[in-house]
Amino acid sequence: MAKGVIQIEENRCMGCGFCEMFCNKGCIEMTSRVSQLGLPLPDFSNPEDCSACGMCAWMCPHVAIEVYKYV
Repeated sequence: MAKGVIQIEENRCMGCGFCEMFCNKGCIEMTSRVSQLGLPLPDFSNPEDCSACGMCAWMCPHVAIEVYKYV
């Protein structure tokens, strides 16, 4: 069961893939979708596995991810 949800600000994302690399649960995947700048965008692909640890947001150098933890 998901313990939280993340929101990806696509206009801030630079497609570095750090969020995908550092998600221990594999909840984020880079997709073939691209931003207005032509950069690849991540997707919150496995929300049911999310532990809301916040690692994706901490590792994002462009502050493009917000993590909301369910209480």
